[in-house]
Amino acid sequence: MSVSTTRGPYQPFQCLICQSRFTRHENLKRHALLHSRSQDEALLPCELCQATFSRPDLRNRHMKRKHPEHPEHHDRRTRKRTQSEPTATQWSDESVSPESHDEHPDSWHQLQQTDTSTSDRSQSISELMQQAMSEPRIDRIGQDVMDLQTLLDAGPSLLKPGHDHLPSPDFTSFSFCHEGDDWSPSTAQIARGCELFFAHVSHFVPFLHQPTFDYNQAPLYLLLSMLSLAYQYGSDPETPDESGADLSKRCFHRARALTNDEDNISTVQSYLLLQICAMMYLCGEDSSHALKMHSAMISLARSSGLMHPTTIEPSTTQDLDTLWHTFIKAESHKRTLFAVHQIDALWYQFLSIPRSISHLEIKHDLPCPRDHWTASSPSEWAHRQLIQKQGPAVQYADAVRRFLSQDSSDISSSLPPFDPYGAINITQFLISSAREISGWSTMTGMLSIERFGALRSSLVALSPFIPSSTSTSPSPTNPENNILSTATWQTAMIELQIWSPSHTSGIVEASIDAVLSQSTYLSLSPSPSILCEDLTAKAIQPHIDWFLRYLDSTVDPAGQGEAPWVALYAYKAFLIAWVLVRGGVSGAMGVVGVGDGDAEGAVEWARGVFARRRGLVLGRLIAECLDRLPA
Repeated sequence: MSVSTTRGPYQPFQCLICQSRFTRHENLKRHALLHSRSQDEALLPCELCQATFSRPDLRNRHMKRKHPEHPEHHDRRTRKRTQSEPTATQWSDESVSPESHDEHPDSWHQLQQTDTSTSDRSQSISELMQQAMSEPRIDRIGQDVMDLQTLLDAGPSLLKPGHDHLPSPDFTSFSFCHEGDDWSPSTAQIARGCELFFAHVSHFVPFLHQPTFDYNQAPLYLLLSMLSLAYQYGSDPETPDESGADLSKRCFHRARALTNDEDNISTVQSYLLLQICAMMYLCGEDSSHALKMHSAMISLARSSGLMHPTTIEPSTTQDLDTLWHTFIKAESHKRTLFAVHQIDALWYQFLSIPRSISHLEIKHDLPCPRDHWTASSPSEWAHRQLIQKQGPAVQYADAVRRFLSQDSSDISSSLPPFDPYGAINITQFLISSAREISGWSTMTGMLSIERFGALRSSLVALSPFIPSSTSTSPSPTNPENNILSTATWQTAMIELQIWSPSHTSGIVEASIDAVLSQSTYLSLSPSPSILCEDLTAKAIQPHIDWFLRYLDSTVDPAGQGEAPWVALYAYKAFLIAWVLVRGGVSGAMGVVGVGDGDAEGAVEWARGVFARRRGLVLGRLIAECLDRLPA
């Protein structure tokens, strides 16, 4: 949701109950206790001794330290998840605690009813506020905001008139697949969907190993998650004359109904693919599902041990095929976590939803070189391992420290070869750091040039690991699709020079629809005039040019495996270029033949290049935003 900024950007946190605003989230949490239950009602007793606690996490820690001989009591929330209700209740577990379910069995039903009395609604709000305070997990913020908003929608709306474009959570959509609906795609649909997935999607989520992937062995919910993305790029083989969008959406909702909270890697992968589908492909009201699934995914990633490498027993086998499959399993485990970390940072970058994963939690080495991962046979894999020089492995957190160190000029010689996919995680970490500094500077009024300078030096040190990062034009014909890592790096270089106005204003979005609308609106405000200052324009121009060249030369974005957020990066870069053109900056869009001051020509050019993406909802949303730009 968008937070109103009528009282200035220095108080970005707002109480949803009384509209009070605060400069820090901690202050908001303390204030929220005024609307919650009394402290006596909130006490949580230990079942094995006389101790009481104010928060479930404190009680869980007490159980693990003082009563380790009773593991069944260690994590009440995980223990009380139910497997018999895989649709709505799975998602509600993250918004209403098990303790709340026990004490108030009707709380979930209160959440769904829109005709509840004022007193019942106030009671539900109080319970949710208490839950938010008792379990202050960062990954719950987006979930709690949406749950509270749903309750408040039953009464007077808190949304300002200017935010009508934001989707409100629609819990009735959870019944898209009824309990009696046992539909599953046909064998032809699955086979074609897997082909489309590996042709168009796996480039930007490369954790499933195509040469060894067998859809007959994969869980149905994972297959459905794959197909929900795949059929955005192709037609249903059973109705070839129609778009596959309908089948995509049916697979999406069926996968949500089947995906449970089992602690395994397939569940995490399913949640990851589904939230990408909801936020980047379906958009609109379906976006509300993405943040719920994100919260569940982060929780499962921790509980399933995804943060740590898989334990591989020293093998005495001389069977090369066994060694290869062991490598694939371990690398898929690692790459799944890197994908989770990327999406976590991406939602922070686009939506300003606080990150849930610290880079220090990731105990994995950097991803192996791409040609090792893509080897199609044990012999090919072994050969590539032998001919490539391999230095000692480096953990991701250690690599981040090296790039942040003062002497990072010779870092390229101290790191072993790794997949550029891992460089995206390092770049996202640096973008997130820049955003945190810009937010701190906005609230305090103090500017730390040294910290921004250090981040810029780190990005420059990372450039040798980014394909085509030093080139003024991309290489869209690259079959391995390095565009995502390069586009992320170019975006980071822009973000260091131009702070995100929505982020520094404390605006938290709930959908990509809102992000696009807000970005377009902010480009029309007077504040972007600072972009036209000579020093700023010169600093960002090479990176803007990269995106303009990419848009101009990419004829078939889907065929080249373009991640949907690359289109979003490119649109934001175009908006900056358009502001520069309107501001009279010389050569602002000269690389694509748009003359100085020709704002109308700039918009027409953008309509042409983004029209190539109209097959996706995101492309059509961008087209609508372009229509709002004045000539």
